[in-house]
Amino acid sequence: MTEYIEPEDVDDLVEDEGFHYRDRNGLLSALASPMPVFGEEVYPGIHQKAAVLMSAINHNHPLLDGNKRLSWFVTVAFYEINGYDLRADAEDADHYIRLIAGANPPPPHDVELWLDKHTFPLD
Repeated sequence: MTEYIEPEDVDDLVEDEGFHYRDRNGLLSALASPMPVFGEEVYPGIHQKAAVLMSAINHNHPLLDGNKRLSWFVTVAFYEINGYDLRADAEDADHYIRLIAGANPPPPHDVELWLDKHTFPLD
């Protein structure tokens, strides 16, 4: 069973990092995006869920500044609570998140493949 990030946990992260909300409802929408709808899995795989979560945070812009960083932190935490470790060097991660947040983001399947390549089971 998949575990999901709680909004209160992100609120704590936002406060700890000194971020400020522009639209908290945008965050709530992003956090809900990988969840089942009416009991049906829209995104059955862990990497599909993580890809839609990361993309939704970037596209919803819930913060005044720091949306790309928040999307990384939340995606790392999502994987962690589900038994995975997301690992990428800072330059590679920054480059890919900027692509996701850009005007012509990669298709969801490409994001899923990138995440799969950089994710490993926790020991």
